[in-house]
Amino acid sequence: MRLKSLLVIAVFVVACSFAASAQTFGFASTGGALYCNYEQLSSAGGGEWAGIDNFSACGSTTNGTISGFSASLAADGEKTGGPGVIYGDSLYAALYGDGTAQWSVFTKLKANKVNRFGAYTGGYSWIGVAAFSGFFAGGNIGYLSATVPGRNGITTSKGNSAVAKTK
Repeated sequence: MRLKSLLVIAVFVVACSFAASAQTFGFASTGGALYCNYEQLSSAGGGEWAGIDNFSACGSTTNGTISGFSASLAADGEKTGGPGVIYGDSLYAALYGDGTAQWSVFTKLKANKVNRFGAYTGGYSWIGVAAFSGFFAGGNIGYLSATVPGRNGITTSKGNSAVAKTK
């Protein structure tokens, strides 16, 4: 009986620690519009992260895979920086079937606050860069939102947060 109780307690502690390390954020543009995709990150421990780039509010039945590391982005000319996670995202493969494209993102792990007028406050909290077939293709930047598109009737006014792919 005692062993069974210890096992139940151990499972509960592990489940709680995993839930505490899970993060979900919406991506908002520099103007505050909410993109249709959102990140769901979980700490794997040791500074490693995994998760999905959820496209359900974009009308897609597939999601992007995320994997990355805890890191600090130096503010060497970037519009955001500090501690967070840098990850690769299979967004282009999942949405467009292009395995030669890469979307890489730096994200802080805290949503921006919203003032009484509905505007995000503080500095930008995510930045993404894209490359296709070995060539830099551009980037995007914005705020992390505690609002998740597609939940509780939340609608979006933009497509996904990545640089637009043209074929």
